[in-house]
Amino acid sequence: MGTRFSVVLPGMDSFVGEALAEFADSHLRSQERLMSRFDSFSPISELNQRAGEEPITVPPALWKILALCHSHWQRTRGAFDITQWPLNQLWRENVQRSEVPSDESIQQTRRITGMEQLQFDDAARTLKFATEGMMLDLGGFGKGYALEPLARHFREQGVARAFFSFGESSVTVIGSHPHGSAWPVGIANMFHPETAVHTFQLRDASLSTSGTSPFNQTGGPQNFGHIISPRDGRPIEGYRTMSVAAPSAVDAEVLSTALLVTPEAERTEILAGYPGASAIEIVYHPHNQFTPSIQWRYET
Repeated sequence: MGTRFSVVLPGMDSFVGEALAEFADSHLRSQERLMSRFDSFSPISELNQRAGEEPITVPPALWKILALCHSHWQRTRGAFDITQWPLNQLWRENVQRSEVPSDESIQQTRRITGMEQLQFDDAARTLKFATEGMMLDLGGFGKGYALEPLARHFREQGVARAFFSFGESSVTVIGSHPHGSAWPVGIANMFHPETAVHTFQLRDASLSTSGTSPFNQTGGPQNFGHIISPRDGRPIEGYRTMSVAAPSAVDAEVLSTALLVTPEAERTEILAGYPGASAIEIVYHPHNQFTPSIQWRYET
């Protein structure tokens, strides 16, 4: 899934631990084959290649995923949207040329985005894109979706404590830390990764962090991030991260991106639909040597 995966199993017998690690490797590879748009033979790739022309039958496992994505799109009022990749591509290509896309090109590209343009046929289990050129990109959602059954399997095998990490941006824990009542998980400083800006205390929960990861951090004219707002087709500007802890790994992944593109005044209403979720936004200030500060916080 384009990132490193690691698991910590405190006090685990090495033989049992190796068996669990092998299961994790097999499970994650199967999930990647199902959800990765980079795999030309994956069901997602087939949809991206053909669904703009005709209805495509979707495998049951992927159908379940897409239905879940559609549900989260509704619950987040459109802030979570897996059809935004064409806009991401547009901005990437322009920024590489030290340019900003024209308003016309942004509007043209927006015409081939939006989950309202996905035509689901529940009876036939087919999906068609209303407009040619649309593309699905599950992004971080796939990591959260893969983590949930993995943690469930480990629990079924009697694992009382475990720490799963996808590139440190997606974390799921089982139980508590061996030397405490929770797993302390820090949010790294974007410009000084060796220091933590905030620490979550996790127990049987998940954490996801999304950030702007600016295309250009050299002080040039385009300090835009790679997360695109579905509202206007433009990247979130500045240097910021949104971290969300939740009982569900999928919920944490969805919310960390959705809240980042949602105005502060609307975030609380979205979070009300996700019981047990907590969130914190960190903003880095260029005028003050990129000093981080807590911009917004929501706790339950």
